[in-house]
Amino acid sequence: MYVDPVNRQALLVRQVDFIWTDSVNFLPIAFNADCEAAIQVHDSTLGGMFSLTSAHQVASGSLYYDATGILTNDQDFFPDTMGRAMGGGRIIVNDSLEVCARVDAGIPANSIVTCVMECEVVKLSEKDYIALALQTVADN
Repeated sequence: MYVDPVNRQALLVRQVDFIWTDSVNFLPIAFNADCEAAIQVHDSTLGGMFSLTSAHQVASGSLYYDATGILTNDQDFFPDTMGRAMGGGRIIVNDSLEVCARVDAGIPANSIVTCVMECEVVKLSEKDYIALALQTVADN
């Protein structure tokens, strides 16, 4: 566990970055065919990729390569209202984070993705902590 529920601590996720690299030489991935990949970070254990409308989405990213040379790398961060009030970010009171990825057959076999998160442990009011805890439990 990364937070103490007795002290109403939560994890404030300020930023999430996904870095796609070649696991052999840690250079950018050398693409040679059409391919796509996606990654998601959840504030609960959902067991795999999930709808982007889920309240458990913290961040998601995708990578698309077209053999004509077009590369697209998109990232989305899902902040919450209370997080913005505390300086921006996503507040997590659940005791687990999950990172899931999915790729198609065109992604080179030696490709890896690293998930880098900028976080801070914050203390919530009792009212805010209970509201987030109940919402997280209700959504599981």
